[in-house]
Amino acid sequence: MDVRRSATAGLILAAGLAVSGCTASTTDAGREATPSASASANAAETPEPTPPPEAAAEERMLPMPPEDIAEWADDAVPGSDAVGYTTRWSGWMSAHTSPHHTSLFREVAPGTYQGQIACRGEGTISVQVGDIDATSDAKPVVCTNATIAFDAVTTAQGMQVDLALEGDPTIYAVSFVAVG
Repeated sequence: MDVRRSATAGLILAAGLAVSGCTASTTDAGREATPSASASANAAETPEPTPPPEAAAEERMLPMPPEDIAEWADDAVPGSDAVGYTTRWSGWMSAHTSPHHTSLFREVAPGTYQGQIACRGEGTISVQVGDIDATSDAKPVVCTNATIAFDAVTTAQGMQVDLALEGDPTIYAVSFVAVG
């Protein structure tokens, strides 16, 4: 792939993530994100996404500009320097851009993890964690303008994390570290 095509593919992927309100991380091996809109793996054939007209208004309702979310996440939840670090990601959710977001971590070993979610804004984000493609018996963790630590247990290879928004646009940061 030549440099121009690679740069174009990167810009298209970044635009797609911006529309979905997700901030990508290159340290999350095995992670697949499936927000409400999905990006094609073949970026050369994918047109640039057009955000819905409501997206700009929703973005203005966030407690900070989207480009500042990753830096805020560095302080809001544990990062790669934490003992047992498994993954961390951040972004924003809104009714018209990404009210539901599922992340699959196929490389995560079965075990017990401490999760943390930080959310800021006027909406409520619920988090459901469990084995990939399995129904979780755990109650969802509900975050409204707070930082919450919670336990998550997986019994098979991989972890699925579902985020759902109710209400106004809200930013989030999620982190998992292995315990025990």
